[in-house]
Amino acid sequence: MSYLPDALAWKPDIPKDRKGARVRHYDQGDRDIQGAGTVTFTLAGGAGRWFVQRSHFGASPEPHRTRYFPNRRTARECFEHLAYE
Repeated sequence: MSYLPDALAWKPDIPKDRKGARVRHYDQGDRDIQGAGTVTFTLAGGAGRWFVQRSHFGASPEPHRTRYFPNRRTARECFEHLAYE
């Protein structure tokens, strides 16, 4: 499975009070997006549940996440595309 740049859907982030939802953050990058301002993208996850989180998107203060990726390499491709391209 590989990352498809045009097939990205954002979902509500994992609730902080969810049992067993320990999330580790591995990398972070800010990007200015027209109409949304500065958006922070974070590569996060662990144990087969890797994803990219976005924060401060437009008027939404709540973070959102991508679907889960099966490995960190695929999630990193998504992160680098969003944060740096």
